Amino acid sequence: MTETDLQRKHTKISEIREVVGVFECDIEDMKYSPLKIKVQQILNAGGESYIGVANLMVKGKGCADYYRSMRPRNTKEEALEDAADGFFAFLSDESEIKEVENW
Repeated sequence: MTETDLQRKHTKISEIREVVGVFECDIEDMKYSPLKIKVQQILNAGGESYIGVANLMVKGKGCADYYRSMRPRNTKEEALEDAADGFFAFLSDESEIKEVENW
């Protein structure tokens, strides 16, 4: 049975996610290392996409809240890159880092 068959059989399923990879990035001089990024393939009525979900959120100096990029992308590689770019965009010596529970 494929994911599409499962969605047809159980019409209340609106989306199916499959973890297609977990990547760990060691970061120099960072207390919360490693940065872990879980890439999921998402299947829904609109088709398929990929999302990268980091285990860490970062709050840049002067920012109101923590940030973690989770934008749907076309490929696994783009999702991994987006999650890493979102983390490093706000990372500095003055930023705060928060680990996500139940990541």
